[in-house]
Amino acid sequence: MRNMLSKLQIACDNAVFGCSAVVRLDNLMSHLSDCEHNPKRPVTCEQGCGLEMPKDELPNHNCIKHLRSVVQQQQTRIAELEKTSAEHKHQLAEQKRDIQLLKAYMRAIRSVNPNLQNLEETIEYNEILEWVNSLQPARVTRWGGM
Repeated sequence: MRNMLSKLQIACDNAVFGCSAVVRLDNLMSHLSDCEHNPKRPVTCEQGCGLEMPKDELPNHNCIKHLRSVVQQQQTRIAELEKTSAEHKHQLAEQKRDIQLLKAYMRAIRSVNPNLQNLEETIEYNEILEWVNSLQPARVTRWGGM
């Protein structure tokens, strides 16, 4: 029964849009995806913006409006990134001040207690080791790059 149905000849669903094709039922889905009369088939705007959209939306498409929305989205994203960057710079400046303060404390402690002369070097060495151990191993994905 299935074989008989698959051989059934059927008109394209897009006949109302001008398609005159008559195909076997088992080939209908592949024809519909490629049918040039399909109003929902993706097409590329040739007016300048290159946007891919359904064919039936192309007559109402305005490249300038689309490109303005793209520019607006990019400006919004740039503003967000600039704000994040400013916050990171502020945090970095605070951390640098804290480090300088800690170094001043370490110098004061070392001058008071001679047994602590090598403490700063030991702490820095341990911090470097922790940082190195926290790094992910690099994976070469293509020759000449990581």
